[in-house]
Amino acid sequence: MVKTEKKYYEISAITKCCLLIEKLSTQKTWELADLSRAMGLPKTTVHRMLLTLVDNGYVYQEKERGEYSLTFKLFSMGSKVLRHSSVVDVARPYCRELLGAVDETVNLCVASGTEMLVVDKQVTSQMLRQDSIIGSSFPLFQSASGKIFLAFAEEEEAERVLNLIREQSPQRDIDRALPGLRSELEEVRRTGLAYDYEEVFKGVRCTAVPIFDFQNRLVATLSVSAPTVRLNEVTSANIERNIIRAAIGISQRLGASPAILPFNIAG
Repeated sequence: MVKTEKKYYEISAITKCCLLIEKLSTQKTWELADLSRAMGLPKTTVHRMLLTLVDNGYVYQEKERGEYSLTFKLFSMGSKVLRHSSVVDVARPYCRELLGAVDETVNLCVASGTEMLVVDKQVTSQMLRQDSIIGSSFPLFQSASGKIFLAFAEEEEAERVLNLIREQSPQRDIDRALPGLRSELEEVRRTGLAYDYEEVFKGVRCTAVPIFDFQNRLVATLSVSAPTVRLNEVTSANIERNIIRAAIGISQRLGASPAILPFNIAG
């Protein structure tokens, strides 16, 4: 194992674990003794690190020969990061065009636990606007973007998130709200449009749509948030028309089939 100067903040055990993962990736399987020699570390140290990685799903130990190999967990994590990065890169020009068409703040979000995480945004130049930054989050439940997630995510995942919300927010009578929400989600699936009416932020209304990828799976939500005082029949229709156009463009660039998009293409 190559030794480098230790930095003041370095946690040696984490450094060794990272180097072990990198070494594991260089061949299909490893015997403990060979891996110990390659790492320049005692067998007992390497063995404990391997067992910890096995317990956390990063390493697999073959039952018969006892050899170790990496699982696909790191690949899965990397794929998620790549997917999110790709969505941001593809979506950005469409979001800028959408901002120009509606002159209201545009948000690109992904689900993160019981929250919606803002991964990119285009902010209106108007003085009265909602202030949030990339990396900030807001409650999934009752938000327009959250309704999109619950409507178009895989059913098992949507139910898992609803159960998490029940566990984390006992003060909120979610069960009472669910019948109405489920009815609303049916309309969301039919039109591809979801709304919140100051349910998350007082004085702000939001319109959201889904973004799909080449697997025809929901990967993000696109939304426009605007102060209620600026919304009327004309401005709301303009937002709906342009946000649908943007969602179609982004989804098709990501490889989604036009047939699965819930929008009226002529809209």
